[in-house]
Amino acid sequence: MLYVLNMYLETVKEYTYLGQIVQLGRNSFEKEIDRRIQLGWGAFGKLRRVFSSPIPQCLKTKVFDQCVLPVMTYGAETWTLTARLIHKLQVAQRAMERAMLGISLRDKIRNEVIRQRTKVTDIAFRVSVLK
Repeated sequence: MLYVLNMYLETVKEYTYLGQIVQLGRNSFEKEIDRRIQLGWGAFGKLRRVFSSPIPQCLKTKVFDQCVLPVMTYGAETWTLTARLIHKLQVAQRAMERAMLGISLRDKIRNEVIRQRTKVTDIAFRVSVLK
């Protein structure tokens, strides 16, 4: 006996494949960047106890570079980034660095000073290396 099922295929404009959002007919990577930032914050949140602990900053930097940055830059080889999208990634990274140091925006400490303290890899540099 042969049974034929009446199946319908759903047409979608985007879907997640191998951990990356694939959009058909579009070259906009804004949703993927937003998703990567969200996943980066999730990884950062899971390690919050490490980042707020009194361990040396050099160890915190290594944890950030090896556990958070790869989450945020996964699939960057396929992205076509505009300056605005790179800026979104950098803003998220700077917010994580401030959280790592316990610094608020109200403290008005310049980004360069924060980067000198944390010594983490710049996300824009990492994306350009992955390209």
